[in-house]
Amino acid sequence: MDKLPGCHYNYSPEVDPQEDVLRKIAYSKYPRRNTGRVVLIVPPSPQIPTPGREFLVTGPFEGFTCVATLIKKMGYALTIIDCRLKEGIDRLVLDGIKDAEIIGIATYCDSFIFLREITQLIKEVSPKKPIFLGGPLVTSLPEIVLKNTAADYAILGEGELTIIEFLDMYFSKRKTDFTNIKGMAYKDSKGRIIINPKRAQIKNLDNLPFLDYSIWSNYESIVRNGQILLSSMRGCPQECSFCFKTIPALRLKSLGRFEEEVAYLKQATRFDYAWLNDLTFNVIEERAIKVCRILKTYDVKYHCFARVQKVSAALVKTLEETGCLGVWFGIESYDQKILDENRKNVSIEEINKAVKIAQEAGLAVRGLFIVGLYGETEGSLKKMLDFITESRFLPLVKYLVPFPGTSLYQYAVHSGKIKDTIEFLEMLSRRKVSDYDDEIINLTGLKEETLRYYFHRIWKITKEREDCVDYQCTLSTRKPG
Repeated sequence: MDKLPGCHYNYSPEVDPQEDVLRKIAYSKYPRRNTGRVVLIVPPSPQIPTPGREFLVTGPFEGFTCVATLIKKMGYALTIIDCRLKEGIDRLVLDGIKDAEIIGIATYCDSFIFLREITQLIKEVSPKKPIFLGGPLVTSLPEIVLKNTAADYAILGEGELTIIEFLDMYFSKRKTDFTNIKGMAYKDSKGRIIINPKRAQIKNLDNLPFLDYSIWSNYESIVRNGQILLSSMRGCPQECSFCFKTIPALRLKSLGRFEEEVAYLKQATRFDYAWLNDLTFNVIEERAIKVCRILKTYDVKYHCFARVQKVSAALVKTLEETGCLGVWFGIESYDQKILDENRKNVSIEEINKAVKIAQEAGLAVRGLFIVGLYGETEGSLKKMLDFITESRFLPLVKYLVPFPGTSLYQYAVHSGKIKDTIEFLEMLSRRKVSDYDDEIINLTGLKEETLRYYFHRIWKITKEREDCVDYQCTLSTRKPG
């Protein structure tokens, strides 16, 4: 097989002067006095979440919540229309946008059909109402998504700085020339797609606003069901072949700011459980331990992601003592060649050590696996199955998906595995992630039935262990009690 192309993100290192503006908005006691009315729409999803992450179809998204919080603090009248798991979506949207002056829609990998249909419907009813998109899908494929929907604008990558400049310009009604706004794409007067230069990512995460969960209509259930999200960092320094990062560069909040945020949310929501949403929580062991102790200070139980690297006895002891209900390891494969070819940057020895030391500390462990990675063989799948069978943790398995923006997507397109991008995006809008017989794009030399055989074997182990009383008690992501 050909060597996978790398994914490189060439964000400018320059400091964006808008960070001062961002901080003033984020920390102001009173919102600006703006009169614009903004509606944000969360698209529906066909996904069946992996066990323990059911909140993905009912709870808040952290990035979306941060942008919405910022819009509210800018003083705009804000309405959220959450279309997940709701019937009568067309009427829900049409009723919700009546008073909107501008409409924003989040885009995810499974959103394309909804985006195409809902933007067309909105334009049929209100042709002059502008629509802007944001999120991973439009960031990875801005020209294709804008060309094949009725949306007018797109916010690409990390959205906070761009949304300030975009909305200020739009509502000023003095100027609608968006050519100088970095991090945007848009249709010009002739319908051509213009993609502006990328915007540098936020340098100082302490400038972000504290999340306002009251923007969600199910605010009370978010807190009651343990769906508060916390993060002490953004981004990830790794370049795994299968992962698309809207905000790739790793940056850290100061620990003082993180503690202030926990204290604020504790007072505002009285929450006692959170999902620690850091992708590389343990990248700096000493800092990770301090984050755990901050959560303990405020009596917050939590789950977290962790890489299998830098998992020490001191770290897992701290996790156990500070109220960690479970740790999720992104293992993906148990074959060193497959790990290396997909740039996972971990070793089998590190996997063994991390799982062993976490379990010995009494932590509930979940291992994330992918069937059908680049270079997959029946031998590598057998190693995965044997490792899972002999282990005591809960395995969570998915079929490989070459998400737009990843190097695997590039490979799938260049090799002809994906022949039609629109058909592929339509498929992503239908497939039920973690379904027993999900649609797959086979990038291996194996027969599809071979991939399904091993997926089914692992899925069976998952269901057996998930149904065990011990796992129900120790691995639930809902708050304890």
